Amino acid sequence: MDDEPFEIILADTNEESAHYRLQNEPDEKQREYITGYDRKGALRVLGKLADVVHGQYAEDGDGDNPCSLAVFEFAALGQKPSRRYREVQIEIVFAAHGTDGRPASARRGAGAGDHLARWDPQVRGLAPSGHRALLQTTHTAGRKHGFEVYAEAGTDPLATAGASYTYEMSDSVERGDCMAVEGTEAFVGRAAGKPNAARFTLRENASQRSGVPRHLRVAVLLGRRPGDEGLFLATVDVRASVSVFADATEKVRRIMGRVPLDDAVVFDPRVPPTTDRFPVNNLSSVSLGDECSIESGRAESGASEADST
Repeated sequence: MDDEPFEIILADTNEESAHYRLQNEPDEKQREYITGYDRKGALRVLGKLADVVHGQYAEDGDGDNPCSLAVFEFAALGQKPSRRYREVQIEIVFAAHGTDGRPASARRGAGAGDHLARWDPQVRGLAPSGHRALLQTTHTAGRKHGFEVYAEAGTDPLATAGASYTYEMSDSVERGDCMAVEGTEAFVGRAAGKPNAARFTLRENASQRSGVPRHLRVAVLLGRRPGDEGLFLATVDVRASVSVFADATEKVRRIMGRVPLDDAVVFDPRVPPTTDRFPVNNLSSVSLGDECSIESGRAESGASEADST
């Protein structure tokens, strides 16, 4: 991330003037600063589109298997034990946009009422994928179990009431906690076909009051239909859990439409790559894990703990 990054402010405020949203300039493609709205507060999440490459899935394929690779960066700033994110969910939904640049069948289908969603990009891979843990801690939890037996000398203790005796058993269990990141494909606004969204969830180490990881770099590989060179959109939604009060206020603001939505990022497969690090005609060979990084931001033994997946 840059030394002076663009700040996406998510902390709650009651100011009526907080109405700014990130918008596309006329005909802007692949906007760098991707999400956020202008709200004053200490907690901030930054979002940027780092790299985009459009090309082919594999060189040994049928020659018409288009796909796109997008790398995003996010950072959560301003956290401390008394003011932090408990959880942050980042959802990136991809959708086809218009019929220009698509095969004639797409235009005919649209005219016949066929839904444009058939041309939505498909999430073919992402990183991080699954569960990733860092800043792991363990603690011992102990508990006692008590029960009473009523007994009377010379009688059956199970049948006769009498004096009370208490027996205790104790055990201890090693319990763990960690800061975590989870990445998964998702279906959003559809119930068939292939996943059209990537979802990343950041969770804190609750026992350490750590807040969520400070930096997250993700990579998403998208498949497009043969012959598809049309525009598609990425709608990025960031939701955060801070406290019961702040979360409830945020929910009400969303329901009432008080939270302005950012413009979706417009992707154009005809735009040249932003980097030459990836093989344009064989994007399936890219190790998505090498492009992914997670950083806790917590200093451990004088160094910041980081994890690359």
